[in-house]
Amino acid sequence: MKTNFKKITAILAAAVLSTAALASCGGSDAPAPVTETAPPAAANGDELIMGTNAAFQPFEYVTENGLVDIYDGIDVAIAKKIADENGMTLKIEDMEFDGLVAAVSTGKIDMAVAGMTVTEERQQNVDFSDTYYTASQVMVVPADNEDIKTAEDLKNGKLVGVVLGYTGDNIVTDTIGVSEENITRANRGIDIVQDVKNGKLDAVVIDSATGKALAEANGLKVVEDPAAFESEEYAIAVQKGNTELLDKINKVLAEMKASGEIEELAVKYNSEVGAE
Repeated sequence: MKTNFKKITAILAAAVLSTAALASCGGSDAPAPVTETAPPAAANGDELIMGTNAAFQPFEYVTENGLVDIYDGIDVAIAKKIADENGMTLKIEDMEFDGLVAAVSTGKIDMAVAGMTVTEERQQNVDFSDTYYTASQVMVVPADNEDIKTAEDLKNGKLVGVVLGYTGDNIVTDTIGVSEENITRANRGIDIVQDVKNGKLDAVVIDSATGKALAEANGLKVVEDPAAFESEEYAIAVQKGNTELLDKINKVLAEMKASGEIEELAVKYNSEVGAE
């Protein structure tokens, strides 16, 4: 979502993480979905507050609406593992992606786990964990599209959608140079992709894993342009100077990567989203 340092090798539709960029961890079963009202996991009732934008499958999404929202996804499973390993209860705060860095900086949340790319701008306000996933941007287009083959083609009067604050937003606006009047922004990837499906937009530029999963689920297709879209690395953001929490996060991430568990989660959740 988002512009940054996300390098493990995007698994995308094939859902395979690269061990070169990331020695993932093993364990076939993903942790159970997390609810906001989970009972305390430790006697002292310590709470770990995760901020996210739960509209970014397969990383974080709401699986059920009702009195209590149930959150699931790759990032949720990772955050749950971090909390469990440190005897803490995970609480999830769902908010707009654009507000996550500020929420971390002001202490409203303990960490932002939201498919967030590491960028120099964000590093001025928060500290980042080790990276745990690598992805790039792709273009989601109609299944019968024949005239959008590279990112440059988006400048030819195409109506382009992006998610507000994501890497795709920055790339379409600043790098590719699509005219502002031809850009549509939304807060959720699924909503903007629906606009392509419904013929309102010609393309959406979005993170690779999410784009491929949503394209498959909606009968659309993905166009890649490696020359235009560099890889990005996802990491977890914490308040500047919070080395205690950062060390705990990095320890769990290292264990999950070494055992292959992150790779297992990536394959599992990408497969599930693509099957919807």
